[in-house]
Amino acid sequence: MAEEETDQPFTSELGPLVEEVRRFAAAVGEKAQQAGGRFREQNPEVYGHLATAGSELLAAFRAVVSGHERRWSAPGRAESEHIDLDGPSDN
Repeated sequence: MAEEETDQPFTSELGPLVEEVRRFAAAVGEKAQQAGGRFREQNPEVYGHLATAGSELLAAFRAVVSGHERRWSAPGRAESEHIDLDGPSDN
């Protein structure tokens, strides 16, 4: 396999499209950062509340995932019950 093929996972036909998507994503990201910066400057209290709320949501999500992981990996976890969603077979 040529080195160029390993660096570019897309075919040559998709190369220009991929580059255009990268430029578009960079432009959108830059505009979002500018808007976020203006929002932060104009509404520091609101921005602080939103940042705190986001952190709390992330902490809640982590707690849920952590709880599920503990139950899934517990050595004596409850047996599962098979539920036949197709109904009885006619065979």
